[in-house]
Amino acid sequence: MKYRKIISAIDTKAPGDKRSGKELNCWIKIGGRKVTRVTYPKQHRGDIPIGTLRSIRNQLKLNNKQFDDFVECPMTRTDYENHLRDLIKNGTL
Repeated sequence: MKYRKIISAIDTKAPGDKRSGKELNCWIKIGGRKVTRVTYPKQHRGDIPIGTLRSIRNQLKLNNKQFDDFVECPMTRTDYENHLRDLIKNGTL
């Protein structure tokens, strides 16, 4: 997957505070509570390595199909927030 697609999806769909430093971080908040943090590399060319994609996917608390939907846009911001709320309700998060 291309770097730009991942960054765009996180910027538009992940509700929370974004910070910049050596790496980019986004604290995802649901109901004013920090539920998870996503760390991703600063901009580079081309595709993101598979291991980095897996790490980002795990930090977003998504499976493979959900991550593809998150990046390719079938999953909206509201859908993602509802997914996190379900995880909180189930005690998974």
